[in-house]
Amino acid sequence: MENGYFVDWNGKTRRVESPGDGYTCKVVARDGFQTVDVIDSQGFVCHEADYHESLDSLERVGVTNEKVGCRT
Repeated sequence: MENGYFVDWNGKTRRVESPGDGYTCKVVARDGFQTVDVIDSQGFVCHEADYHESLDSLERVGVTNEKVGCRT
């Protein structure tokens, strides 16, 4: 599992390694970009998001929302 961050379905920043609520994440390469698939307990992808390697990279693209379980 990769470390990193994504913005969830509620607009909150979460860590890839601990998305919460029983979900897991998989970092996937798509069209030259890394994305995050959020997977539910039944194995279905329920959310796709852009992958960010650090909180700084999120801030560089203008994301300054609430962070859940993120180290600062």
